[in-house]
Amino acid sequence: MPKALKKQLGAATRSAEVKKLLEPLHLELQWNRYASCEEDAPASVVLDIFRARIVSAEMEDIVLQARGKICNNEAFFAGVVLHPLTEKNVYCSMNMPFLPGKPESAGSDPDATRIVFAFENLTDPVRKVIRAELNDCPRFCRSELTYWEAQDGALQEIFRIEWDSGAGPHGSSNTSVSVSAEGKEFPRKLRLKESVESCGSQVTLPSGATAYTSECNEASSEAVYCYQREEPRGPGRFNACGRRSSDD
Repeated sequence: MPKALKKQLGAATRSAEVKKLLEPLHLELQWNRYASCEEDAPASVVLDIFRARIVSAEMEDIVLQARGKICNNEAFFAGVVLHPLTEKNVYCSMNMPFLPGKPESAGSDPDATRIVFAFENLTDPVRKVIRAELNDCPRFCRSELTYWEAQDGALQEIFRIEWDSGAGPHGSSNTSVSVSAEGKEFPRKLRLKESVESCGSQVTLPSGATAYTSECNEASSEAVYCYQREEPRGPGRFNACGRRSSDD
């Protein structure tokens, strides 16, 4: 089924065809936002297929990512995890919330938004979680890193960090963030290393006039996050369990 769908989407050139092919996946594309889209509006969609054990350790899941342009050059990203059931070609589906449908700033330029996800053994030696990285850089860059785990029939966010970088009207900031798993025991820990260099700021003088300074400041911090469950075998998420700043 996924391979056939990939081939059909690759051959589809009209938005109406793409909509009909994607509807059974129940992707959160919010077709009503494309009210001006005509059935014959051009479309170009690619379907990526991945396989990983996400829902259970016993069975491999199918992960689908749809990306491309529909309805007069509107960019979109969307995806779903399909967990096979006992009946052939029947699946339980889970949406991938970190794929934003139509990114706010993408418009007709999908290169403004870059989304990369990967599978990692983080909370279990067999079952994988999904690590997703988003960089939205039309002008000023907004970035986020999240981890997602299958819990109670849905992908639940278990870790998030967001940051901004770039030049603004009164100065600029350069942010560096790295998150890595450590330890051999499961669930593993996450180590966060972060630093920010900011240059330029607006100051108010005694007379009430405003002026600008080009002075630069830098700060850094390192933190460890532990996976903590609500109950012994229940769902969990990562919370900070240790921190060290550059001033320590």
